Amino acid sequence: MAAEERELDLAAALGAEREASTQVLSVYVPDKNRHGRPINTRPWIREAQKILTRIGEGYTTTPPHDGGWESEGGRVRREKTVIIYTYIKPERFIAHLPALREFLHRFGRETDQEVVVAELSGPEGSWFFRIKEYDEGGG
Repeated sequence: MAAEERELDLAAALGAEREASTQVLSVYVPDKNRHGRPINTRPWIREAQKILTRIGEGYTTTPPHDGGWESEGGRVRREKTVIIYTYIKPERFIAHLPALREFLHRFGRETDQEVVVAELSGPEGSWFFRIKEYDEGGG
């Protein structure tokens, strides 16, 4: 039998659910504000983990990465960034999208970020979303 004639049903072979998650949602949490001043990231990381668990039934948090970005003034700002990600379940993603938006905008406002980012990657490509204007805080 030729290789192209063989098909492997990996889900069955692993004893897994039939539907595999193919899209990854990542949230970036830097350790500094727009002026390079340190922020307390612990509560923000915990909250992102909680929201991503609702979206994908779990999360993974990476160790801090060395990162940098160009500020509006053209200066390169260096920081340590934690990335929290999950493999989304589409129906759960849609249901928790308002909570994700509220979190991202509140994080930007309350920690004085110039940019907040989230990334969605999947078989069709990757999208890196930059949020620079934040919704007003709630009541």
